[in-house]
Amino acid sequence: MRATVHLLDAADLRWTTRVLGPRIRRRFETVRWAQLGLTPSVLDRAGDLALDVLADGPLGRTQLLRGLVARGLDVPVTPEVATHVALFLSTVGLVCRGPQRGRDSTFVLVSRWLPSAPRGPSGDDALAELARRYFAAFSPATAADFSTWSGLPSARAVALVRDELTPVSVRGRAGFRLGDRPPGRGVRLLPAFDNALLGHRDRDALLRPELRGEVYVGGIIRPTVLRDGRIAARWRLQRARRGAEIVVTPFESLSAVRSQLDREVADVGRFLGVSVSWRVDG
Repeated sequence: MRATVHLLDAADLRWTTRVLGPRIRRRFETVRWAQLGLTPSVLDRAGDLALDVLADGPLGRTQLLRGLVARGLDVPVTPEVATHVALFLSTVGLVCRGPQRGRDSTFVLVSRWLPSAPRGPSGDDALAELARRYFAAFSPATAADFSTWSGLPSARAVALVRDELTPVSVRGRAGFRLGDRPPGRGVRLLPAFDNALLGHRDRDALLRPELRGEVYVGGIIRPTVLRDGRIAARWRLQRARRGAEIVVTPFESLSAVRSQLDREVADVGRFLGVSVSWRVDG
């Protein structure tokens, strides 16, 4: 999605790749891939060779490219070529991310890593399911919000589920709601790049415009504290002598929700398997 890495349920991998892959390939193939010498015939050859290269298990992207070149793929071995070859192989559903090796990512054959992953819906049925999942998670939202989140044109996707959507106003713009759920309440510690912060084109409902640079920094989205659906602070984790410590930089007073923050911090500690405390920055 948007040529970025996403964590998916295995049952959703194949059909979402079929929906999103063609758009990502069109984004790169006419310019960047051509500049790198990754012509359609070269990439098709890479796909054929990858079945053999990855037959024995996970490889990092550079190891993968070297294996392809050793078997006759005529491309230079550079980090950028390695990244784009792995991207192509991902968009056609041949590979996905495998186990992490320290700070390095690996790639595996989907057919070996997830042999029982279902095929799932195809064509319009798959596009409709993606739109349905989006509006179920991010309502109320506009068609432009769906495009921002998915990287896909919205007209066909929205039309396919239009009978399931209720028209609403979203900050003065025509939008839709799927289902009738009350607004989320409470405090949550969201990690960096959390999907909740990527679901809308206009993010003023999440965060005051003057604070945008505190959270959205270039291509980085910092960890945030969500309070009743709005960003109330950002946070960072740092190792301490015993366990770890969360440092919170508030954008508003958090005194009324300290007990909720305590619970969230304790859950981070549970996940990490260490004792975690927290304090306000400054």
